[in-house]
Order: sequence, then structure tokens, then C-alpha cells
Amino acid sequence: MRTWPLLLVLVLTAPAAAAPAADLVVIWAPGMRTTPVESAAKKAGAAVVDRSPVQAGTSQTAQVLQRGIDAFDKLDLDNAWQALEQARSEVVRSGAAGLSRAQLSDLFLYRGLIKAQQGDTTAAWDELVVANTIDPTRELDPGRFAPKIRGEFERAKQTVQGKKRAKLTLQLPEGCTANIDGVPSASSAELVVGSHWINSSCTDRQPFGYKIELTDDVTVPIDPARFLPPSDSDLLVQARTAGSRAFVSVEVRSGVATARLVGLDGRERDRRTVTVTNDLEPVADALSELLTPPKVTHWYRSKWAWAVGGAAVAAAILVPLTSALVNDNGNATWGLRGPPPQ
Repeated sequence: MRTWPLLLVLVLTAPAAAAPAADLVVIWAPGMRTTPVESAAKKAGAAVVDRSPVQAGTSQTAQVLQRGIDAFDKLDLDNAWQALEQARSEVVRSGAAGLSRAQLSDLFLYRGLIKAQQGDTTAAWDELVVANTIDPTRELDPGRFAPKIRGEFERAKQTVQGKKRAKLTLQLPEGCTANIDGVPSASSAELVVGSHWINSSCTDRQPFGYKIELTDDVTVPIDPARFLPPSDSDLLVQARTAGSRAFVSVEVRSGVATARLVGLDGRERDRRTVTVTNDLEPVADALSELLTPPKVTHWYRSKWAWAVGGAAVAAAILVPLTSALVNDNGNATWGLRGPPPQ
């Protein structure tokens, strides 16, 4: 039995599985939700690696501070001071990131209370002044603090309220937010002169913390170091390590997303550039275009190939049939024959 006509039909009709133009997508989109881009890549059959900078985790200073307060309430002054010293170091390093104004004021209030318990009245006074400088309107709870403590705190408050005020102005990069003494601040604040803490957060920059001794009106420029995207060399190493044929780099900077299709020779083959706000859906559409291979019409899918293939199939069927109908003498007629003679 001849099987080649059947194989020809299968070749002509079998669908061709189209591989994506790249089998690796590397994303760098600081502070943005990458789900739309990841979904588009996976739908096209490409693997995804997110190289976006990891945002700083929640500060643990508040927990350390609370541990110190709890130890003070148990009159465990040594452990209380140790925890509050650790919290103060973190506050200086981070600009009080993760603390509210009340918590920041508490840090120095309880440090002052410990020093008062230890008989160091000068150090206690200094700590109470700092606590009131942070929050000059604070009132102590009579149910929690003894009259003597409240009296000393009020005396420090009166001293602070008698000091002059100065304007602190922050110059922030676009897309950054800042806190002054644990309070969100747009650009400036009128503060009592003394110690204050600043911290900023940016989607594409490193965290920034700063302690300032405010004495007069001042402008503080805040310019944290930028996070840098991976270089093409890094991406090529990653793609080759993963055994990829090509990769797409998706990079978002200042509201503009660029998707580039790059071969393992380092040459850019195609790119798409789109404007984005808070959503990467437009980038997902651009990525789908890059990953979709160009349509190629194979010779066996053209109408002429189908015509020739159809003729070949017809011939494959008719030739054996014709051979069966023609006898050895070339006579094309035939009839039913009876059983052979006995």
C-alpha cells in the first residue's frame, strides 16, 4: 500500500507551532506593578525575570522603641536604655523613617525618664527638650505619668516654646516624598530651632535619611542616588546562562517605558516606546507585538502548492484504479467472470 499521498496531505494541513521572537523578558520598572507585562510574556511563551530594585522593607525602629518602653514600664532600666539607644541610632541613620511624630517624641521622652531615674538631671533635661522640639504641643497623660514627670516635661515645653522658629525647605526630585519629624511634608515647614529628622522615599532612588540642627531658615537639597538598571552586558550574560535565543528588555524611566528585542549577538532587532503612568498595560501590548514572530507564508501553504498537492493526491488515487481496470491486452473493458472450471 502506498502511504506517501497521506503523508503529503498531513504535511500540507499540519499547523506550524510559532515560537516567540524571544524566550526571555527582563523587567526593570521601579515601584510599578509588573503583572500585565509578566502575563503578556508568559502568554507568548517567554520566561520572565524581574530585575526591578527591591523597595526598602518596613523599618523595625518602631518595634525596638516599643521594646524599650515596655522594659521601662517594668523598671528594667538597663534593657530599656539599650533598646532606646538602638532605636536612636536607627533614627539618626534613617532620618526617623518608619516612625510617627508621637513615636519619635516618645523615643526622647523615655530616654529622659531613664536619665531622671538614674539621677542624671542634665542629660534628662536635654532629652526632654528634644522631645518637645519634635512636638511642641504634646501633653502627657496624667493617668500614665506621675505629677513630677509632667511638671518637668511642662517646664521643658515652655523653654522650647520660647525659642524662635525657622523655615526648613526641602528640594525634592520629581516622584519623591518626604517626612519631617515623622510628618509627611510637601516641601517646607516652620519648626522650632533644634534637632529635626528628615527622610525621603522615591520609586527609582535609594532611601535617604538626614538629621539637621536647625538654627535659621535653610534649604536642604535632597538628591538620593538613583537605582541603575542592569546593563546590556549583564542582560546578555543572563540570557546566555538561561540558554535563550534572544531577550526583550523592558525598562521604565520617568514615565517612559522602552521594550527592546535584542539578539544574543548584542544587536537590537526591534523596539517599542510608550508613555506610562501607574499602569503597565500599554507596555504589555507593546511586548506582545515584539514577541509575536512575523507571519511567514511557507511554500506548502500557498494556493499553487495546494493545487499541485491536490493533483498529486488525485493521481495517486486514479493511477492504481486505472491499472486495475485495464487488462494485460490493453482492453479497458471488463466484466464479471464466473467461477473457474472444475
